[in-house]
Amino acid sequence: MLMINNIKNYLYDKKYFINLFDNYIHVFNYLKLLKFSNEEINLQVENFTLKIKGQGLFITKMTNNELLIKGEVLGLEIDK
Repeated sequence: MLMINNIKNYLYDKKYFINLFDNYIHVFNYLKLLKFSNEEINLQVENFTLKIKGQGLFITKMTNNELLIKGEVLGLEIDK
């Protein structure tokens, strides 16, 4: 069990991370969902705002600190 916890701590030892795949985005440790529509999702992450723009965007998984967004991603912007 200790080995599994060490691996998890190593993998998730970041304040946040954002994984972009072909048709979805995985965000870990976001702070707040600011805007949500099928064309734009804005998230507060650490000390910046992440703007995800696309078509047919929808949230498939949402927990207190994790978000999975599916749809056609057309762009990402970071506003400080």
